[in-house]
Amino acid sequence: MEKFMRYSLKSFFTEHWKYMAVSTACKLNLFESLLVAKTAEQLAMELSLNEEKLLLLLNALHSADFLEKTSDFYKVNSLSEILTENNPESLKYACLNWSSEHLIAWQNLDFSIKTGKSSFEEIYNKPFFDFLNDNPEKLHAYHKAMYQYAKDDYKRLSDVIDFSKHKSVMDVGGGYGAVLENIKKKNPNLDCILFDLPKVIDKVAIPNIKKIGGSFFDKIPNETESIILSRVLHDWNDKKASIILKNCFEALPNNGKLYVIENCSDKIKIDLSLLSLNMSAMCESYERTSIQYISLCENVGFQFESEKKLNELQTILIFKK
Repeated sequence: MEKFMRYSLKSFFTEHWKYMAVSTACKLNLFESLLVAKTAEQLAMELSLNEEKLLLLLNALHSADFLEKTSDFYKVNSLSEILTENNPESLKYACLNWSSEHLIAWQNLDFSIKTGKSSFEEIYNKPFFDFLNDNPEKLHAYHKAMYQYAKDDYKRLSDVIDFSKHKSVMDVGGGYGAVLENIKKKNPNLDCILFDLPKVIDKVAIPNIKKIGGSFFDKIPNETESIILSRVLHDWNDKKASIILKNCFEALPNNGKLYVIENCSDKIKIDLSLLSLNMSAMCESYERTSIQYISLCENVGFQFESEKKLNELQTILIFKK
């Protein structure tokens, strides 16, 4: 038994190698090139890579069931196809998201545990979202990743919430617009407004959606009767989350609605401790309970009305001004 436990532990210590191999393949655009079968030599010439080291990576990916191999030819399989850029269900940027700054922040998690502060900010000398805003390529990759996650997470949103009762809805901090894209499909006559930083919304090309640039820490425009905050508040500590909520409150008319979509730790069976550690390392935040979210909202003036389950993870908390 002890021998088995030691073996399991030693395997556990290097589990990240497989993910890093897949992430490296995404970074090098290998899977796109291997939509057509190629040898290591052909692929090395095409992408200007070291053939000897590339062969090691290809064999590792085959061993991990991410590539098919016939003789000396390698080709994507149904799993790695999802990691190609133009696949309609692509998760390429979601894969890349966890392999760089997130990984470095986790390597310094002990700082967060000792101090309660963000290890990311300690390393990079600025908060995570300031870092993204100062690095356009990183910002784009991050929002592509969040868009890919959101396409899955919010598929049922318009089935759970009847948005047709509203004249308009604004997604505050809505990134590349996955939430509104979903809502608009089932509510074509609803006025949908995407509010995020100008450099974010400039890259959004969803038809029939109004885009407004700005920061939710400054002022949110008074242009809607309902606001969605989807996975926004968990990125911020209580002080900053309260500023966002106060600005939402001021932007809404009397009886306006606020829909807060979050992973409420008291509403799901899955333990969120690892995710909370990630939020702590990256943003000095954590995954809250529904009671904590309700308290934050009520403290700025909102009245809690009800809650609805969106999926296995997310809960929708509904408030009225």
